[in-house]
Amino acid sequence: MVATSLVPSPAVAPLLLAVDFDGTITMRDTLHVIVDEYGRAGVWDELEPDLVAGRITIEEAMSEQFRTVTATPDEVSALIRQRAGVREGFTDLVQFAEQRGHRLVVMSAGFRSVIDLVMADLGLGHLEVVSNEAIFSADGCTLVFSDDRGELCELCDRRCKRHAMRVRHEGEPVVYVGDGISDRCVSGLADLVFARAGLAAWLDERDREYLPFDDFHQVIDGVKAFEAGERVAA
Repeated sequence: MVATSLVPSPAVAPLLLAVDFDGTITMRDTLHVIVDEYGRAGVWDELEPDLVAGRITIEEAMSEQFRTVTATPDEVSALIRQRAGVREGFTDLVQFAEQRGHRLVVMSAGFRSVIDLVMADLGLGHLEVVSNEAIFSADGCTLVFSDDRGELCELCDRRCKRHAMRVRHEGEPVVYVGDGISDRCVSGLADLVFARAGLAAWLDERDREYLPFDDFHQVIDGVKAFEAGERVAA
């Protein structure tokens, strides 16, 4: 359900802004970009019904997706720079957060080497990143899942982003920005959610409030209203 009146807790500063990477910061999901170019195209479409239904985990789906990927780190870097794209306004959001004294964390189920590449190109290599990793080579790809995932989540029965959020939360209001399956559980910990694509559809099905977004200028405007205690409308 699109939010019409979200109001922050009495103390609105500082905030914790947690932002997903693939399909949120980037215009295209970098995992899909890599697999489509260097793996077997279409494998995610085959896996997604089982993933959405909960018959397989994200980790199992990702491992199967990348099983056939053969590419060197340099090839992956060149591909990401060419095709991933960055959603408009992200650097402005970072600047806004830093000026306001908010903490901004990139919280991803994707790969640190890819995220670091994009952040470095944007001049944002100082941002905190929570993610998994992929070791690319011409002989194959190995996924390394983060140890920073804690115990099994009580909602999805897997190690998801909720733990990463909880250990970073210092009592401040939380803003979460995301678009996909890995953002579902953690979005429930947020005081204000910005959602698009699959996450927005999932929240709609559960009649949960969120603000839609296409770029990060909309996120900035929504956070400003939230800070001020104003009605936050789509």
